[in-house]
Amino acid sequence: MSTLVIAEHNNAELNAASYRAIAAGCAISDSVDVVVAGSGSQAVADAAASATGVSKVIHIDDAALAHQTAEAV
Repeated sequence: MSTLVIAEHNNAELNAASYRAIAAGCAISDSVDVVVAGSGSQAVADAAASATGVSKVIHIDDAALAHQTAEAV
């Protein structure tokens, strides 16, 4: 079983809650994938990729995701 974490961030830094969600995912599953959706959010995707236990990062970078509304994501 794998876990999917949708990253919470400000397009520059991964939020502490996301690190906690990744850790929780590692505790309950064999692999943790992280979705980073934003605009100019490469640093966030890099931070997610380097987090302990992350198997894969799915990075979606688009200007329409700058404000990260639920509808856009």
